[in-house]
Amino acid sequence: QRGGAWRCCASMVRGHAKEVAQQRNAAKHKDKDAKGTQRGQAEKKLTYVCTICKAPMASYALVQQHYEAKHPKQIAPSKEAFGG
Repeated sequence: QRGGAWRCCASMVRGHAKEVAQQRNAAKHKDKDAKGTQRGQAEKKLTYVCTICKAPMASYALVQQHYEAKHPKQIAPSKEAFGG
């Protein structure tokens, strides 16, 4: 019987501890959600887009490499064509 009484009280205490832990965890991660994800930040940096296949790229040098590798018969657009 002693074992049964212990289990009864332990589950009630654990339920409260779980609730407190969830609240603490939510408060800790509140700021992280506002900042966004690494993937979202990385997508913002992909400013160049291939005009043929719409592949996103981070720099004009990568655009030139992309055109040489994937579209060798085409000429890569100038940097001014991308707006900068």
